[in-house]
Amino acid sequence: MAAAAVAGLIPVLHSLAGDKSSYYIGRQLWFGLIALYGVVVYVVRMPWAQIHEDFWCHGNITYPCLIECFEKSFRNPVTGTWYFFFFIFTTLFFLMEFLLAQIRHKQVKVKSVDLAVGDAEEGSLVGIQEHIIATKKKSILNFHQEKMLLALYLMYFLLQVGAQCVFLFFLTFQHLPLVKQAIISCTTSDCPGPYLCLIRATMEKRMSIYTLITLSILIILFCTGFFVYSIHHYLLKG
Repeated sequence: MAAAAVAGLIPVLHSLAGDKSSYYIGRQLWFGLIALYGVVVYVVRMPWAQIHEDFWCHGNITYPCLIECFEKSFRNPVTGTWYFFFFIFTTLFFLMEFLLAQIRHKQVKVKSVDLAVGDAEEGSLVGIQEHIIATKKKSILNFHQEKMLLALYLMYFLLQVGAQCVFLFFLTFQHLPLVKQAIISCTTSDCPGPYLCLIRATMEKRMSIYTLITLSILIILFCTGFFVYSIHHYLLKG
């Protein structure tokens, strides 16, 4: 299911990234980040795919007690949380993309109608169509004049940073401790034990979490850099 989703997402992002109408700075780079994010999440989930089989306890433990110990150790979802924050990451981007595209479409429409009036008087229909296409390709959103548009642009970066900080908290303080301990002591009301349990392939699982932590930090730095650049370029210099 996840492989089919990633396989279907990459061609769409590739076609969108090939659009040369970069009407705001970093548009193609954001499409590349989304594709990278999806591939990374799909790859790092592989060591966690058979987590039920990797969980094992010493001693004469029954299967219901094994399941109960597993559920006690993994109360918080792992891969589901990764998919959820990937969904937030892409949703925020495409929401901003949709709003900016609508604003750009209105600006292009107004400029095309105003500039095509002179050509219409000359009766050149082909010239009007070529002029509209050229205007659409060269249209760039002017954040110097559109302060509300700039506020939307800056709000997007703040939301992305906030979401990634929350994701970083989950990775560091909830997911990573699950595979940092070599042996887990399990005791429940129905299975007093105590049972000594462990998880196989903990190194691979830790590396998958470290990879997501690195990616999350890079996105935070990337969004912060764009936020500071936008403030400096469009507000201070403007």
